[in-house]
Amino acid sequence: MTFAYVLMALVGAACAVFALQNMDPVVIRYIGWRVEGMPLALVILLSVLGGLVFASCVGLLRRWKLRSRIRQLEAQLAAQQRPGTPSPPAMRLE
Repeated sequence: MTFAYVLMALVGAACAVFALQNMDPVVIRYIGWRVEGMPLALVILLSVLGGLVFASCVGLLRRWKLRSRIRQLEAQLAAQQRPGTPSPPAMRLE
């Protein structure tokens, strides 16, 4: 656990040094928007945060689909284990 704290401190220190060295103001243009004066480090860190959020949403969607498939297969297995109950046809999830 101590290793994790040291690693987090090192990553935090690296981010702080990065932010302090990249304080130059930049202009951001996107479609019709224009934002001036944001520090370069803030723009980069916000971009990384946006990428993490997007990747997490994609991962959560995949996890939700897999859990749904597991529940479906468990229900099929339970139905097959009961005597005299026909099992429903298997559905493919792609």
